[in-house]
Amino acid sequence: MTATRPTPAMPRPAVLVSAAIFTVLAWAIITVALWPLYRSGELVTLAVIAITAATTIALASTLGRWPAWGVLGATVAVFTVVGVPLAVPGRTVYGVLPEPQGLAELFAGVVLGWRQLVTIDLPVGAYEALLVPALVLLLVGPLLTLLVALRGRRPALAALVPIVGYLIVIAIGPQSPLLPISTTIALSTTLLLWMAARARHRRRDELAASAVETRGAGARTLAAATALLLLAGVAGAAVAGLIAPPENRTVLRTSAERPFSPLEQPSPLAAYRAVFDPAVAELPALRVEGAPAGARIRIAALDSYDGVVFAVGSDAVDSASGSFVRIPTERPPDILPGERTTVTLTLERDHGVWLPTLGQVAAVRILADDADDLRDSFVYNATTGTAALVGGAPTGLTYELDVVLDATESAAGLRAAAPGPAAVPGIAQVPEALADWVAEVTEGIDEPGAQLETALERLREEGYLSHGVDEDEAPSRPGHSLARLEDFIGSAPIVGDAEQYAAAAALIARELGFPSRIVLGYGPLAQAGPTTLLASDRTAWIEVSTNAGWQAVDVVSERRELPPVEPEEPVPVVRPQNPAQPPVEEPPAIEDQAPPEIEQSDDEQLDPFWATVLAVLRVLGPLALALGLLASPLIAIALLKRRRRLRRRRQGDPALRILGGWRDVTDTARDLGLALPATGTRREVAGVIGRPQALVLARVADRAVYAPDEPDHEEADRVWAAADGVRASLLQPLTRRQRWGAALSTRSLRRYPDRMRVEAGVREP
Repeated sequence: MTATRPTPAMPRPAVLVSAAIFTVLAWAIITVALWPLYRSGELVTLAVIAITAATTIALASTLGRWPAWGVLGATVAVFTVVGVPLAVPGRTVYGVLPEPQGLAELFAGVVLGWRQLVTIDLPVGAYEALLVPALVLLLVGPLLTLLVALRGRRPALAALVPIVGYLIVIAIGPQSPLLPISTTIALSTTLLLWMAARARHRRRDELAASAVETRGAGARTLAAATALLLLAGVAGAAVAGLIAPPENRTVLRTSAERPFSPLEQPSPLAAYRAVFDPAVAELPALRVEGAPAGARIRIAALDSYDGVVFAVGSDAVDSASGSFVRIPTERPPDILPGERTTVTLTLERDHGVWLPTLGQVAAVRILADDADDLRDSFVYNATTGTAALVGGAPTGLTYELDVVLDATESAAGLRAAAPGPAAVPGIAQVPEALADWVAEVTEGIDEPGAQLETALERLREEGYLSHGVDEDEAPSRPGHSLARLEDFIGSAPIVGDAEQYAAAAALIARELGFPSRIVLGYGPLAQAGPTTLLASDRTAWIEVSTNAGWQAVDVVSERRELPPVEPEEPVPVVRPQNPAQPPVEEPPAIEDQAPPEIEQSDDEQLDPFWATVLAVLRVLGPLALALGLLASPLIAIALLKRRRRLRRRRQGDPALRILGGWRDVTDTARDLGLALPATGTRREVAGVIGRPQALVLARVADRAVYAPDEPDHEEADRVWAAADGVRASLLQPLTRRQRWGAALSTRSLRRYPDRMRVEAGVREP
C-alpha cells in the first residue's frame, strides 16, 4: 500500500492575520519604490486592488485547501477581469469593459512591457500598457509571499519574495533613486518583525503541544526583536549618513538598447547649404500655429565636434545629449514645471528624421490616420530638446505639442555671465587661427562673460553673410571642418553663412570655458499667429551654458555688401646692413642647469581594472547595505551569546563558573528547541536533555550551591570541559541548517522566572 503524504495542519487565525498584515505592509513599501516610474493615481488604485485580490486568493486557497491548478486558475481569472481597466485604461469601454485590443495588449505586456519600460522616459503614468509590469508584480508577488508562508514547507522563505520584488523594482527603476535608504530600512524592518512574529507563533504551538505555559513569552519575543531592529536601523542610518549615495545608479535602463541612435544619422548642419538652392529656397518648409512672437523652433541641437562635423551626441563618450527615449502621453507638471503652450506644426518639406519642436515638450499628439504607429516612433531627448521620428517624418505630417518655453527664448546679456555647469562632450582640437584670433580680441579683458560677448560681437561686426549659391554673392565654401574654419576666420574679410558662424562661435565659447552647442532651426519668429516658414528661413545659432542657464545667442552677421578689394601694392625690398655680431655667451655648466619641468597631465585616466571595480561597487553597494541591515540582528544575537559564554567562563568565583557551565548547557538545549521545565530541578532538566554528562553536571552544580565546602578552579575547569562535551554531543547529530538555527535562536536570551532565583545567597549568572 502506498503511503500518503500527511495533510498539513490548518494555520491558526492569528497566524493567518499576521501573515496577511505583514505581506500587505511589505508590498505597500514596494509600491512606494515603484512610484518614480509612474507618478500617477492609476498606480495607487492598481496597487490597492492587486494586493487585496492576491491576499484574498491566498487566504481562500489556504482555508479551502485549493490545489495548485485552482490557485493558478483563480489568479489568471482575476488578472483577465481587472487587468485592462487597471493596467490598460485606454482600451476600455466606459472605463470598465475591456476591448479585444486591450486584452491583447494586456497579455503581450506580461512579456514585452518590461523592455518597453526601460526604454521610455520616466514617469510613464498610464501610457499604453506600461502598467502591466506593475500589475504582474503586485498581484503575483503578494500571492507567492502568502502561499509560501501559509502552505510551504519552509515558511521562512516567504521573506525572500518581497526582497526579489524590491530588487526587480530597483533594476527597472530610474537612475536617480527616490528615498533608497528609507525604503530599504522600512522593508527590512517589516520582514524582520514578521520573522519574529512567525517565530513567536511557532514557539507557542510547540509549547502548547507540550502543555507548558507561555504567559508573556510572545511579548518578550517581540520586545527583543524590536530592540534589535532599532539598533540595526540606527547603525544602518549612521553608516548611510557617512557614505554619500551616488547621484545616479546603474540600472537596466542605463545599458538598455535605445530605439534611436543619432550617430547613425548624417549631421543636419552639414546639409544646411542645400536649402538655399534657388530651386527650393522660396518653397514652404514648415507651418506654425500658436507659437508666440520671438519663439525659436529647433530642428536639432548639436554639441559634439570631431574636427569634421558637429553632431547630435557623441560616440567617443557617454553623452546625455545622444540618448533618445520614447516619452509617455504627458510629462507631469512636477517633472516639467512652467506655463504650457499648445503649438501646431505641419511639415511642408522633408526634414529627415528630425521633428521640429519648441522649448521643452510636455506632450505630443499626432494628427494623422496612422497616429498610433507614428506616436510609437516618436523619440525625444530632454537634455537638448531635440525630437525625432524613427524611420523619418513624412511630408504633410501635422502634430500638436504642449511645450514649456524655457529661458533660452529671451536670453540676457553675456557680459556678467560665468560658465555654467552643463556637461557636453569634449572637443579635441580648436583651429589654431581661431585660438589666436580669440586671444587677440579678448586681450586685456579679465571676465569670461565679457570676453565671450566681445569675441562674438567682433565676429558679427567683421563678418559678411554669403551662401555662395547666387552669382551676385561672394564665394563661400560649405562645411565646418577644422580646415574650413581655419580658412573662414583667417580670411579678410570673414565670409560665410550660419553653418560657419555657428560652428566658429561654439568653438569660441568652448575656448573661453563656456559649455556650448549649435541649434539648427527657425526663428526668432517675427510675430505670433499662423506663420509659414520658407526653406531659406532656416538658420543656426548657439546656446551657451551660463550660471543663469542656457542662453540663446544669434551669431550670424547681417547681410551687407562686401568692401571693395584693394589691389596689393608691391613692397620694396630693402637689403639690411650687416649688424655687428653680439659677443658669444658661454653656456652654463650642465650641473648648473635647472632640471626640465614636466607638466603633469590633469587628464589621468583611471586604470581599467579599478574602473571596473568601482562600477561593480556602485551596483553591489546598495545591495550589500540592504543585506547588511538584514543580517545585523543575526550578528548581534551571535555576539551576545559569545559575550555571555565568555563572561560565565571567566568568573572569578569558582562556584559562579560552575553554575555558568551548567547554564551554558541548558541555554544550548533551549536554543535547540528542547522544552525544559521552567520550575523543574536541575536533575529533572538534565533528564529532559537526555545526556549522562548533563546529569553529572546537575549534581556538581547543586553541590556548588548547597555544599558547605567551596569548590576550586580546577573543578570549575573540569565542569566547563564537560559542558563543552555536552554541547558538542547535542549539536553532533544535527544538520548544518539546524545548527545555524540554534546559533541564531533567541530562546536562551529571554528572561525566565527561575533565571533570577537566588539560591544560598548567590545569584546565578
